[in-house]
Amino acid sequence: MNKRKHVFLDEKSKIELLERKIKKYEKYKSYHEKTADEDFRLQEKLAMLSVVASNFMMTGHSPTMVLTKREEGDEVMCPVGGGQKDRAREIILKTDFRKLYRGGKNRKTDPLMIITAICMYVMRQDNPRRGDIRYSNDFINSVGVTKDVYKHISQKLDEFHNS
Repeated sequence: MNKRKHVFLDEKSKIELLERKIKKYEKYKSYHEKTADEDFRLQEKLAMLSVVASNFMMTGHSPTMVLTKREEGDEVMCPVGGGQKDRAREIILKTDFRKLYRGGKNRKTDPLMIITAICMYVMRQDNPRRGDIRYSNDFINSVGVTKDVYKHISQKLDEFHNS
């Protein structure tokens, strides 16, 4: 068996080696230090949001300005609709899913289920008497949102919103 010669590193290669090690360890940040761009979990959740939003046909980003007549008779530009996707995005970025709905005995948790409930919550805020979101809907049923799950998550969101 051939003996391996010991290779001595020159100063430049020592510095490069140390820089690579430092860069490697700086790449890993704690969960609270990461921004939305760096955290792949948040990116996954936002991708799920776009799937759910397109399924529910939620309104896009900015609300549209529409001429509305007031009781006095004058017309004023008022924002109508819109912003649902943005509000759902803010809720997803701010809240911890583990505090919204915890898994336990016979309770399955899934980020898609929680995001769906958040989107339903945002849409029902705009129109409380909204009756076209049925729990028997194929998408809602397949995701696993039931009346109890939605009620629990909406109560938690109300608590976070009020505090």
